[in-house]
Amino acid sequence: MNRSFRTLPALAFPILLFFSLAPLSPAQAGSLIDKGRKIAQEGNDLPGSTACMECHRLHGGGMPSIGSPRIAGQPRQYIEHEILGVKAGTRYAPIMAGIVNNLSEKDIQAVAAWYASVRTPKLRDVSPYDPDLVKLGKRIALKGQWKKNVPACVLCHGPQGRGIPPHFPYIKGQNKGYILRQLISFAFLKRSDDPQGLMRGIARRLSPTERKAVAEYFASLTPPPADGQPDRPSSGKDPR
Repeated sequence: MNRSFRTLPALAFPILLFFSLAPLSPAQAGSLIDKGRKIAQEGNDLPGSTACMECHRLHGGGMPSIGSPRIAGQPRQYIEHEILGVKAGTRYAPIMAGIVNNLSEKDIQAVAAWYASVRTPKLRDVSPYDPDLVKLGKRIALKGQWKKNVPACVLCHGPQGRGIPPHFPYIKGQNKGYILRQLISFAFLKRSDDPQGLMRGIARRLSPTERKAVAEYFASLTPPPADGQPDRPSSGKDPR
């Protein structure tokens, strides 16, 4: 048996319980989605409010040029958890902090419901992917770096980084600037919302080249399909 999968229960199972949010009824979900679209497009009408689409786009494609993440179709619970982490200071995001502090708990639930419900093609990344880095990143993602006590990324983030809803986000097809920035945040800055400190330990043990390689590999992939259908080819534009 592959060593990485023998280790899966010890690494992943205890952290599956790190947060849990109540499921929504269809009526609740529909109402929240409508409210979330309005906030994403216009803000929440409070002074200083910033529309989410300014950085994440209305349909969640993100902005690779500034490392703003793709959040289309991420699990609702995960999006809520991360926004609350920014408000609490456990997730290092100095720009986001000034924006989400303007959001109420209901606003956060609504924004999460909207972005979890939408889909969009992958947007063009900032530069071509380096084949050598992609190859190295794939090896780390699928097999880990056991001499450094670094497990395979797919143990928590699923095959090819497709995510394990609702707790672990997809990173397959995420833009490389965002992935690299989060690895650096875990390694050296103030992001501390990872259960059991797992990501902080992994990110610190990777070399700068290895962190960049992991980002290149996952960014080179196509995002997970929506409702069983493959995403359309990237047009470089986000539909409105």
